[in-house]
Amino acid sequence: MVGILTVDQNKCVRCGICSKVCPSCIIEMGENGPVCINDMSCMSCGHCVSVCPTGALDNSRCPYAETEPIPMPVLDSQTAYNFLRMRRSIRNFTPELVSEDKMRQLLDIARYAPTAANSQGLYYIVVSDQELIRKICDCVADWMQEEIDNNSPRRRYFRKVLEVYRGRGIDIIGRNAKQLVFALARRLNVTGVSNCEQAWAYVELYAPTLGLGTTIMGFIETCARADYAPLRELLQVPQKQVIVGTLLVGYPKYKYNRLVNRQHLKVEFR
Repeated sequence: MVGILTVDQNKCVRCGICSKVCPSCIIEMGENGPVCINDMSCMSCGHCVSVCPTGALDNSRCPYAETEPIPMPVLDSQTAYNFLRMRRSIRNFTPELVSEDKMRQLLDIARYAPTAANSQGLYYIVVSDQELIRKICDCVADWMQEEIDNNSPRRRYFRKVLEVYRGRGIDIIGRNAKQLVFALARRLNVTGVSNCEQAWAYVELYAPTLGLGTTIMGFIETCARADYAPLRELLQVPQKQVIVGTLLVGYPKYKYNRLVNRQHLKVEFR
């Protein structure tokens, strides 16, 4: 039986780095180079293929042919620091819709975000239909009212939200966004939410390079994570799937010009 690893004997220098970086500890060094001792436990992360200094290793679950050299130079610390600081949650958008091609480009970067044990497994629903977005926001408002009626610990906060949304007619729930993105995962995937949070981080940092703005819409996301049936029905979510995240996406209406401060770092060394 052919294993998942293939070693080019002419290139392998028996350095053993692939064995050292394997998170599943399933690569051992044999006489002819690395050997996988348990193919079933491979998490397809590609560490072994990526780290090999001579390109001698191939893994059928992360083929060498689908890799490419890392072209980007390492950013200096100050440039990286400022780039991360400049990210802002965008809640004001222009009327222009993001094209399907650009939306695919934006979401494609999420594939490379870290996930627990490289589980990946997220897929997305992009909603651009304005009537459906309105129904989604109204559905979330209905859920908040039910939470209030059921004496939820969040009832006081939800009352304030509904006073703005229904009393003053301000869309504090959907922020008048033209497009919503929902992330879904298998119901049995216990790390779906944390995987999504990592994916959103990548998407939010990448968005400005495409001229886009994003924000995680907590009201809709909280309702979705409560598995609220009317919302599931609106989005036609399969029973074996759950919504694990919600993101607003669009073209920013305003430009932010300053880096603002945050609370001071709190850290303890032991």
